[in-house]
Amino acid sequence: MLDRPDRVPRGRRAHRPRTPGSAGRRFAALRWTLVGVWTALVVSRIVVVAAAPQTDLAFLGVAELVAISVGVVGLVVAVVRARVIRRRRADEALALAIRRIDPTVWLVPAAPTPELRQDVLRARPEATLGERVTWAFGATEASLWELEERRATRLLVIRWSRMVHVGVEDVPGERDASAVAMHYVRPDDSAAVATFFVRSSPGSRRLLGRGPRLERLVADLARERIVA
Repeated sequence: MLDRPDRVPRGRRAHRPRTPGSAGRRFAALRWTLVGVWTALVVSRIVVVAAAPQTDLAFLGVAELVAISVGVVGLVVAVVRARVIRRRRADEALALAIRRIDPTVWLVPAAPTPELRQDVLRARPEATLGERVTWAFGATEASLWELEERRATRLLVIRWSRMVHVGVEDVPGERDASAVAMHYVRPDDSAAVATFFVRSSPGSRRLLGRGPRLERLVADLARERIVA
C-alpha cells in the first residue's frame, strides 16, 4: 500500500517487472488451449459416433460441459486480471512520472471522496477527478496527482507548514472504508479539509477501512511529515 522510496525489498532477487506482452501471451495461450481441448472433444465425439454409433456418449457430454465451464471461468478470470493489470500499469506510470520530478516522495494510492472533489474543483475548476488518484508526501508538502491520458497532473498542493491535523473519519454511505482527513489552512487563510480513501495497493479498487494499515499511515503522517 505504501510506496516508500527509503524501503529496500527483502531477499536477494529483485522482483522482475512484467513486460507489456506477458499478460497478452498468457491470455493467448489459455485461449488456444481451450480451443484445442474443445476441438479434441468434438473430434472424439465424431470419431466415436462414426465408429460405434451404439456407444453411450454421456461421458463425452460431461467432459464437454466441464471443459466449457472451465473455459468460461478461465476467460472471466483472464479478463478481470487484464483489467487489474491495466489499472496497475496506469498507477505505475503515474508513480514513475512523479518520481522523475521528486524521487524522494512517499506515494499512496488513493480514491477521492466527495469533499476532495469539491476542494479540487475550488482550486482547479477545469479539473474533474477520476476514480483513482495518488498522493505524494514529500518533506515540505503533500500533493495530489492524477494521470490525464499520458500526462501526470498535480491538482492540489498542501504545505506541511499549513497543516493543522490529520486523522481518520468515517464517510456516510461507505460501510467498509474510512477516509484520511487532512485539515489545513488555504493560502487565503480559510480553513479546509482534504479527505481521501486509501486503496489497498496500486491498481486495486479495494479501499481500506479502520485498521492497523490505515492507523499506521495516519501515525506516519503525523509523526514524520507535519512540521507545524
